Amino acid sequence: MSKSTFKILFYLRKNQVNKDGTVCIMIRLSLNGEISQFSSKLSVKPDAWDTVLGKAKGNTQKARQLNETLEDIRASLKNHYRDIEVHESFVTVENSLLNPQDIESVSVLKDASSAAVYGARAAFGVVLITTKKGKKGQKVTVNYNNNFSWSAPSRLPDGISSDKWIDAVQLANTNTNGSGYFSQELVDAVHAYCQDPSRPSAFLDETGAFTAKGQWAYAGNTDWFDEFYKSAAFMQQHNASIQGGTEKNAYYASIGYKGQDGLLAYGTDTYKRINMSFNFTSQVTKWLEIGFRAKYNRSESDEPNTQAYMGSSPYYEVYRSFPFIPIYLPDGQHFAAMEGSNFNYNYAGILAEAGRLKNVYDDIWYTGSFNITPFEGLSIKGDYTGNRYFRTQREHLKTIYQLNPDGSQTAKMPTNKAGLRKYDDTYEALNVWAEYKKQIKDHSFSVMVEYNQERKNTSDMYGVAANLYVNDFPIIDMAKDKETLSESATVWAVQGAFFRVNYDYKGRYLVELNGRYDGSSKYASGSQWGFFPSASLGWRVSEEKFFEPARKLFDNFKLRASIGSLGNQVTNGNFDYIGTVGSENLNYVLSGQIPTGITPATLAYNNVTWEKVTTANFGIDLGLLNNRLTASFDYYMRYTTDMVVSKAYPNTMGTSGGKENLASMRTNGWELSLNWADRINDVAGSPLEYNIGVGLSDSYSTITKYDNPTGTLNDLYVGKRLGEIWGYTTDGFIMDAAEAAEQSKRQSYISNTWIPGDIRYADLNGDGVVNEGDSEKGPINTLSNHGDKKVIGNQTPRYRFNINLGLSWKNFDVRALFEGVMKRDLWLSNEVFWGFNGVWNSAINDYHVDNSWSEENPNAYYPVPTWNSRSKQVQTKYLQNASYIRLRDLTIGYTLPKKWLEPIGVSQLKVFFSGQNLWEATGLYKYVDPDMTGNTYQKSSDGMVGTLNSDMKSYPFCRSYSFGINLTF
Repeated sequence: MSKSTFKILFYLRKNQVNKDGTVCIMIRLSLNGEISQFSSKLSVKPDAWDTVLGKAKGNTQKARQLNETLEDIRASLKNHYRDIEVHESFVTVENSLLNPQDIESVSVLKDASSAAVYGARAAFGVVLITTKKGKKGQKVTVNYNNNFSWSAPSRLPDGISSDKWIDAVQLANTNTNGSGYFSQELVDAVHAYCQDPSRPSAFLDETGAFTAKGQWAYAGNTDWFDEFYKSAAFMQQHNASIQGGTEKNAYYASIGYKGQDGLLAYGTDTYKRINMSFNFTSQVTKWLEIGFRAKYNRSESDEPNTQAYMGSSPYYEVYRSFPFIPIYLPDGQHFAAMEGSNFNYNYAGILAEAGRLKNVYDDIWYTGSFNITPFEGLSIKGDYTGNRYFRTQREHLKTIYQLNPDGSQTAKMPTNKAGLRKYDDTYEALNVWAEYKKQIKDHSFSVMVEYNQERKNTSDMYGVAANLYVNDFPIIDMAKDKETLSESATVWAVQGAFFRVNYDYKGRYLVELNGRYDGSSKYASGSQWGFFPSASLGWRVSEEKFFEPARKLFDNFKLRASIGSLGNQVTNGNFDYIGTVGSENLNYVLSGQIPTGITPATLAYNNVTWEKVTTANFGIDLGLLNNRLTASFDYYMRYTTDMVVSKAYPNTMGTSGGKENLASMRTNGWELSLNWADRINDVAGSPLEYNIGVGLSDSYSTITKYDNPTGTLNDLYVGKRLGEIWGYTTDGFIMDAAEAAEQSKRQSYISNTWIPGDIRYADLNGDGVVNEGDSEKGPINTLSNHGDKKVIGNQTPRYRFNINLGLSWKNFDVRALFEGVMKRDLWLSNEVFWGFNGVWNSAINDYHVDNSWSEENPNAYYPVPTWNSRSKQVQTKYLQNASYIRLRDLTIGYTLPKKWLEPIGVSQLKVFFSGQNLWEATGLYKYVDPDMTGNTYQKSSDGMVGTLNSDMKSYPFCRSYSFGINLTF
């Protein structure tokens, strides 16, 4: 059997019942479980996740951030796990390494009963990806696909002119500190350059009025967004496969290559990947089949090493650029503004000269399997999987030099360095299971039992050396100072046993019972094991005699119900049940040296065990009008109990740690899918086939138990809806000096200084002041004492939807995928939204300047420009409407007629053109894309889902256009 599965929460289990890897057999895993299924008759995509995106009902989240949220698989996944990986058998494969050409079909298992076979760690649902394999007796088939794509970032601001930017900075600094920041000479020089661009943008500062005497002074006009990004980044992907079989044997082999250029115009960034896979099965005897699978993935990334110079992602840093800095000095060869004072830095120069960060990944998988059928009805199967994973990272931080006006050079700190990381891990898994099926007249029975064990050892060594003898030679032994050397290693293991019993009467009454007994090395002795049962019922009403009058309309009418519990491993590390100590430098001198001491031991998590996820699911499946119309609806309630969170301890304990199973959460949700597939027999002489699919889902989660004795709103609390946003109610702008003086008293809790154009907040409790509560009544900003704050919104995405449209006529086919969210609030807190945030951190663009309050523009959107945060408190006016709809994919394909191809021995040749993320409509701030609002966490130590952010510190969201071919011999 050959298949891969996407891991959603944990290391997923292989489908132990599936005989040939097809989805239809997969459904038999759970006769009553909730499963979405679809085939991957798709053109080659840049990433395997694109193949999955939008195909399962309720699955509408972005592919780019699947490692940040699990809402894609089930709208109820308000959990606190972040890793998403891909599995083959029991094993873990990085999702980006899966060759999309190898994907045969995808299924989504959503309830506890259907997911139970995949282990307790599949508590929040499972995505199964079935990879292709050869078939016995199949003739040799060769397939080749390619894809060529060009991508460009979307929703980026245009660069602001330097004269407008410097005037805005001067105004904000004056409103904050009483005077402008930059000298008038610099302001005048910038204005002069914008009026006459033939003037020099870099010149000697002879007075010290611009930067410092003897340094370069800059007064140019650079559109940094235009300079920073390429107009388009190129990607190419090639995949080839061969498959076939004889009477007893079958094989499939593939190779894929992906080469992708990044968006950076300077420094360049590249990514390369090669995938190779092979699987083989052989029917040795009538009762024994053996199989072997192997996969090798190698990927390489090469990007500028800018962290030490920029302090953050360059994709964020470009927002806060100084537009009066030119890229080059007057000679047109050396970079300007690499070192100096009174200006930000030259992003282009740093990207080009800071050094490189290179990663090489090697991932090797191998699996041997057997299937013994000693007599009819009994199947005994097993497999062993091994994996070796290697990562080599080389860091090169170069010293950057500034060419000075006098011809000398000044080095920019920090010093140059070379770093080397060697990471590897070894993974192995053993699975043995047996299934017995028996048919007695109209009664069908099946029983399955399974044993599984897994183990993973990891090792990580990292070294850094500084002061390279040669700036361009990043070898640790070629550096003067050995700065860092560290090594870490760890191990984890799990064991589990599983049983499943199925009963089916005439395909009409369906019963299923499951039980798992799982153990984990991550818990202390006595807490390692847990038992997790589940059960489901199904009733094919359409098979009943009394339903016969309705069969002219209904082809299928099925009712489903299931309830079950699965376990969830929740730990920060593999040995949290053991207290650890560290070291630190002490704050005194002993014998002329600063001594090192031992830190207090962390509190061990001795009382932590499995988190339990219990789901009750009720569903209905319908097929009408000869199955042209199909529908499915599910309502579910999920209770997550024994959630692992930090216990509240007094500060006098002097240590950290100490988690226990102290919290509980309830999730309510529903999902609806409708699909219509039909044909028009004669459209211009040929039939036209079309399909329309709509998916809609909703869910919300509520905390039902939590250790928050004071009821502080800065933490979770009983009754809280996850995603709540607390804030003030906006009551307009302060319009004059007299009102500003009044608000300096009324709103003194927030700030003692207010000026015209600042925000006025509403006094909701009528006590004459605006604050978070009365300190005389106890702790403020609590459930019982929150002053003038209230719940003003919720960031939870609600009413997710997707719309799939398909059409085929003659040899043409068209597919379109729309997806979105109907309701979602979002608070944007950083300078990308606000613009003004200090001279060095502002991200000002034309929109900020043109829409800020002034006496001439009293009805503006933004408050008066200042560096102060007093008008940027969480409030109703600036709460964003983050609902959106996006055209995620549009593909047009043409299959050449077979009569053209047969003479040259070609079975099929298809040409396609595709566009991704071509259009969206959203209520968000115009320069923020819905897909760039990733997840952060309110209590990162507990892993609880928290607030969203939009700091733009990740790769920008892109529109892409591609074409390619699909060729089969």
